[in-house]
Amino acid sequence: MESKNTTCSASAKLSVPASPAWYGTIRNLAIQLCRNCGVDDRDSGSIALVLDEAVSNIHRHGYQGSHDEMIDLEIKGIKATPEQPWKITICIKDRAMQIELDKIKSRDLEDVRPGGLGVHLIKSIMDTAIWSHRKNGGMQLFMEKQGEPTTNVADVEKESKLL
Repeated sequence: MESKNTTCSASAKLSVPASPAWYGTIRNLAIQLCRNCGVDDRDSGSIALVLDEAVSNIHRHGYQGSHDEMIDLEIKGIKATPEQPWKITICIKDRAMQIELDKIKSRDLEDVRPGGLGVHLIKSIMDTAIWSHRKNGGMQLFMEKQGEPTTNVADVEKESKLL
């Protein structure tokens, strides 16, 4: 049987309140999905950190701290094989006020102080990060990260079973 290069080995859709109470659930979902696709612990943690930063920014800036608004997440993972690398795609949608896309940026890195580095982290960790306006209002962030093909599928499957 021939393997398909575009087979999605895991996906999750989730709508959650824009509340820090949900951040742990979102991080854990991302980490487990990544690990099940052959992503190592370092990259899984980095992807979870990026997701945490993105939803924090929506809560803080898009919804001005309101817990009454919703965030829609879709995470897809393609498992690494000897022929193809793992790939994680994340799409986050909100219903917040739309902002000018050129205003989405990190503060100056020379300005040493807490906060303001979420966009920098997102752009430096992910291979792709694209913000856009949604047709009926709100914002969307599409992110993607790709790894390397596995050298030994049995090792990845064994590691996955241990988790």
